[in-house]
Order: sequence, then C-alpha cells, then structure tokens
Amino acid sequence: MGFISMIKKKQNQRRLFKGVHYVLPVNSDEIDRTHQQHYVYREIWKKDFSAPVEDLLIKGARVLDIGCGPGTWTLELGTKYSNSKFKGIDAYRWYPTTIKPTNVSFDQANVLDGLPYEDDEFEYVIMRFMMFSFLLKEWKPIIKEMIRVCKPNGWIEIMEDDLVFLEGGPKTEMLIKTITKELKKKGVETIITPYIFTLLNSNSEITNVTSKKKVSQLGSLGNKQGELFLDSLKWGAKSLFESERLFKNDRNGILTIYNEIIDDFVNECNEHPTYFVSRRFYARKTLRVENTTTWRKFFRIKRFLKGIQGHRR
Repeated sequence: MGFISMIKKKQNQRRLFKGVHYVLPVNSDEIDRTHQQHYVYREIWKKDFSAPVEDLLIKGARVLDIGCGPGTWTLELGTKYSNSKFKGIDAYRWYPTTIKPTNVSFDQANVLDGLPYEDDEFEYVIMRFMMFSFLLKEWKPIIKEMIRVCKPNGWIEIMEDDLVFLEGGPKTEMLIKTITKELKKKGVETIITPYIFTLLNSNSEITNVTSKKKVSQLGSLGNKQGELFLDSLKWGAKSLFESERLFKNDRNGILTIYNEIIDDFVNECNEHPTYFVSRRFYARKTLRVENTTTWRKFFRIKRFLKGIQGHRR
C-alpha cells in the first residue's frame, strides 16, 4: 500500500489537539489538494526552497518541516537528499507512519504549545502554507520558536500567500470578499506576508532577511501553468466553502451560492488577466545571543502545566 492510500485509510483515526485553528477540512480530499498544491508551487518556483541550503542538504543536515501535512515536501526532499535527516511535524496525523525513507520521521504535536525540540537542533527550518492555521497574534511566538530550534548560522524559511489578486475583476473581488469576511470572524489574517516580513526584520537573532516573490497569471491566459494554478486555487476555495469550521449555517443553500461564486471567478480569470503572488522569506540565525532561553522556558512550562491538567481529568 502506498503512503497516500495509507493516509486516507487512517484519516478517521486522527487525533486533533485543542487550540488548533485550522479552518480547512481534514479528509482525503484535503490530502489530495495539498499534494497538488505542492507540485503546482514547485512548477512556479522551479525549486522546493529558496534559502541557500542546497550544499548543506547534499552534505547532510537536520531539517524540520513545520505544518508538514501529509508530508509531501518532507518525503520528496528526504528522498532527494539522502545524507540529510528530515523531520515533519503537524497537529494532525495524516502523514505516513511506516512507508517512508529511513532518513524521514514525523511527530504529532501542536506547534502553538511550542516545538518539542531542543535549542539549536536543526540546520534548516521551513514552514509553508500556514495562514489558515494561525491567528495573527500567534505568528510572532511561532517565528521565535523556529529561530530557537535552528542552529546558529542555520536557516529558516517561510512560504505564504496573501488572499489578494492583482488586476482581478468584480467576480474575483466577490470571492475574496466572501472568504475574507468569514476568516476575519475566526481571527485569521488574509494579508499576512507584510507582517511576516516585519517580524523577521525586527528580530535580532537573525540576519540576511530576504524576500522573494513569483507573480503568476491565472487561467488559460497564463498557459498550462496558469491553468494548473487556477485549478489549485479553485480547489482550495471549494475546500474552504465546504469546511464546517468556517461556514456552518444553511449548508445546502449556501454551498450552491458559493459554488456559483467560484465558477464565476474561474470564468473571469480565463477571460480577464488576473495575477496571484506567492512569496518566500528566509533568514540566517546569528551566533548565539545571551538570554535567548526565555521562550524555551515559557513553552516548556506551558507543556508541563497542560500535562498536569491532563492527569487531573
């Protein structure tokens, strides 16, 4: 049995941590969507990462993939760079537990409680597509945790998109307005990349903060790549609309309206030039700074107290 089939078989056995804000559904369709998303963005960027870590991975490094989902990135990079050790972590157990390269492993944990790793444990720490998982106030401590577990002179990388389309028409604006309204109710910020860039630049423990972007034309006007990207975005929008975590009321009637909004959006992108921007940020951790253990102690105390509360129940 392949790892994708195994994931789908176990989808109903997953344990979800309290406090996780992920608004998309957790099912076999979402697994398929995230696999497709991975390959679409690889086609756009022509590479699975932007930080200058190629030589490091070839030589051998410890790598952490935060919010790894079904583990597509982790597994493929682990296969390609056999001298490195890859660790994926996610709140959901939808990654393979048996069929995987020997240099790849996975942990289930809620990263909002702090990463369950020691200081300076990884040479490279990456996090992708987590906008729908964190509230705005949670990004700062998450980035601090990324830096904490990264070794001095190691690299961190974040890949995110904003829910913004360039030169989009009225149907596109309607789609964005509808989704944004519901996400705001959940405390999810839909224009997150400026905030991420600000947090990285204001942190004294990292240097060489770099921002890169790719602008892609959507739909048939953007050739085959544009068609694939539009299909991926359409799939993501449908997943959001079908998520009971986001849209709860009048499911049958409302889904009909939402599907019409999505279809109008797709048709408009195929007729009207519409662009989407994908961004990557990376930075290098500086040599050790004194008194950097505060956040480590905070998260360890938090995990300890949660453990005590669990035993009392």
